[in-house]
Amino acid sequence: MRAAGAAAVTSSYRAVDDLWALASSQAAPGHGVLPVNAHLFRGASPVLVDTGLPAERDDFLEALWSLVPPARLAAVFLTHEDADHAGNLFAVLEAAPQARLVTNYVTLAKLQETASVPLDRVQVVNPGQPVPGTDRRLTVVRPPVYDAPGTVGLHDRATGAVLTVDAFGTYLPEPVEDLRDVAEADVLRGLADFNRMNHPWIALADQLRFDAAVAAVADLRPTLLLSSHGVVAGGRTDLLLEGLRALPAMDPYLPPDQPAFEHLKTEMGG
Repeated sequence: MRAAGAAAVTSSYRAVDDLWALASSQAAPGHGVLPVNAHLFRGASPVLVDTGLPAERDDFLEALWSLVPPARLAAVFLTHEDADHAGNLFAVLEAAPQARLVTNYVTLAKLQETASVPLDRVQVVNPGQPVPGTDRRLTVVRPPVYDAPGTVGLHDRATGAVLTVDAFGTYLPEPVEDLRDVAEADVLRGLADFNRMNHPWIALADQLRFDAAVAAVADLRPTLLLSSHGVVAGGRTDLLLEGLRALPAMDPYLPPDQPAFEHLKTEMGG
């Protein structure tokens, strides 16, 4: 997902145990801010999930290598090819030549449209399969909503965390590290606006099938929902699940038209 506006500097914090967030945010005019996260599983065989914003390459790499030396990185798990997820992919692979790229075949094919991917370092995976080459029990999952066809997330059995990629992304009034610091009404509003905007097909979804996709996440009994565009959501899992279930019944998101855009230009730095 691409959000208009200036980006914040990448920083890192522990989400749970040895799972870290490499966190940034972008101004989202008219909505507040949008978190932009990569994640790192530290341990014997570290796994990086996504690679941050290209506009923040130096800051992202500095934050990443402060947590794990390049020579120790075992794998880069790429959820999909959007720039805010794959923005520093090749810089990371160059710095960590032993790290494998783990992703879905559709994502790989789309990456190949713009750059040459070293295929001898690639492992393709599908939902239900483990992430190879790591000591962790990481299982590939399909998020309930997505904006790219090859999107895959992760279930970490060690911590109970579920990385849901763009699903459960939430516009926030201001940057925070824990969703419990945001009022419930603001969470639901930000969740509805972001997911209807980023996944407009929700308006066409059959409610029963959509409910089943959301239930598949609930069935994992996540201790923590982590979104590429959210913040640590301990204690807010039920709220997020119910908020997502409500979306097909809502009107489609209507983007700003030209008059509204004129009012947003100052906030966008134009």
